Amino acid sequence: MKADLKIFIAVSLLVLLISQYSSAESWRRVVENGFGNPANDYIWSMATFKGKLYAGTLNSLNGAEIWCSSSGEEGSWERVYKSPADQSWGIRCLYADGDRALYACGFNVLGATILRTENGKRWVTVARGGLGNRSNYTIRCMIRFGDYLYAGAGSDKAQLYRSRDGFNWSLVKTEPDFGSTKVRELSGNMVTNNVLIGELAVFRDQLYAFTWTADFNIQSLRGFKNLEDRPQGSESIGQDSEHMEFDPLQLIRPAPGAFEVWRSSDGDNWEKVVGDGDPYGNGMGFSQYDQENMANDAVTSTAVFNGYLYLGTENANSKSSIWRTADGTQWEKVLDFFSLGEKYNHYIWRLIPFQGRLFVGTFNVGPKTLPKVTGAQVWASASGEAGTFYNLVHDGFDGESIFASYIRIPKNYGIRAFGILRGSLFAGTATMLSIMAPDPKLGGAPSVMGKDTGCEIWRLVY
Repeated sequence: MKADLKIFIAVSLLVLLISQYSSAESWRRVVENGFGNPANDYIWSMATFKGKLYAGTLNSLNGAEIWCSSSGEEGSWERVYKSPADQSWGIRCLYADGDRALYACGFNVLGATILRTENGKRWVTVARGGLGNRSNYTIRCMIRFGDYLYAGAGSDKAQLYRSRDGFNWSLVKTEPDFGSTKVRELSGNMVTNNVLIGELAVFRDQLYAFTWTADFNIQSLRGFKNLEDRPQGSESIGQDSEHMEFDPLQLIRPAPGAFEVWRSSDGDNWEKVVGDGDPYGNGMGFSQYDQENMANDAVTSTAVFNGYLYLGTENANSKSSIWRTADGTQWEKVLDFFSLGEKYNHYIWRLIPFQGRLFVGTFNVGPKTLPKVTGAQVWASASGEAGTFYNLVHDGFDGESIFASYIRIPKNYGIRAFGILRGSLFAGTATMLSIMAPDPKLGGAPSVMGKDTGCEIWRLVY
C-alpha cells in the first residue's frame, strides 16, 4: 500500500511538472528554408558570442555559411561568412572561447579547417589541410581546458589537437594513443576502433574525450549517380515492388566496434573509463554489459547538468540512449527511447541545459508510412533522473514531409544544434541533404535531391 502511494505521488508530481512547462510553451520558426538558400541543409552548429547567436550550416553544393543575429527574431539574421565550395562543406563546430574569440571548424575532404574571429565578421583561417594531416577531414568539437584550447578530429583515426593562442595548433601525442583499440571486421581484418573524437567535455577538473567508430560516408555526400554506387552493406529503409528508395541512413558507414570514453587531468596522459578492457567493467560502448543496447557506434552529444556528466548515443539498431555519471567511472542509463516505443530515434543528437532543465534533440527518420517515424523530437527533464523525461516536440515542429526518390520522409528529421540567446532557447534542424541520387521522375537518372528544402531554426516561447 505504501509503495503504491509513493508511485502515485511521484506520477502526480511528474504530471504537474510537465503541465507547468508545456501548457504555456510553444515553438516559433525564426529561420526557414536555409536562410533563403535551400542548399543549406543542416544547422550544423550554434554558439553565442558577444551578445549574438551564430549558426553554421552544412552546404555540400556551394559551401558552408555562418549567420548571426542579436535578437534571434525572424528577419534579423545576417550572413557573416561564406566558404568557397571547395574549401568547406559545412561548419560542424562553433565554439566561443569566452569573449576572446569565436572558432568555426570546417568539414572538408581535403582536410579540416579552423576559422577564428574576434568581432564576428572578420574571419582568419588559423588551420587548414586537416592540421597537417589531410585524412582529418573533420573537427566536430572544441573546448577550453586549462591553458589550452582542444579540438577533436579524425576520419580514419581519432586525434586530438591543442593550442595556447588559438593560432598555432599541434597534435597531442596522447598516452596511450586513441588508436590503440583494435576490432575485427566481418572480413576478419583488424581495424582501428576509434576513428574520430566526436565530443569533448570538462567535468570535475578532467577533460573527457568521446570517440566514434564511424563517420559520414564521404561518397554519399558527393552523391550516388546510380543505386549500385551505394556503400556495400547499406539497405533501403523502404521499398515497394517497383521502386528502390533512397536511404538517408546510408550516409553513415557500418562499424564493427563501439564508442569509448577517455579522460585526462593534464591533456597528455589518458585513462579509458568506457571501452574494451577498461578497468571499471563498463565494456565497449556499454554493449558488452548491456545487450539491449548493442551497436552504440558513437557519442553524439554530451552535457554537464545537476552535478552529472551526460552522454547521448548514436545506435545502429535505433536503440539510442542517454547515460550519466557522477564520478566518470560508474555510468547509469537514464533514457532508452526504444523501450518507450520510439523505434526511430537513431541519434541523441544534442543535449543542452537550459533554465533548470536538460533538453534533448533527436534524429528521427524513415518512411512516414512506418509508425513512430515522426521527424525531429525534443524532450526535457528537470532532474535528469530516469523516468522523468517528457516530450515537447514529436513531429519535426510542423509535421511536414518531403520526398526522397519515392519515399516520403519527415522534412525536419533532426535537431542538430541548440543555442541560447537572451534567455531564449533555439533549435536548429536538419533536413534532406542536397546530394546527387537517382531520381524516379527522370527514370532513375541522377539529380540533386533535397535542393528545394533547407534547414530551419525554431525558438521556444512562453
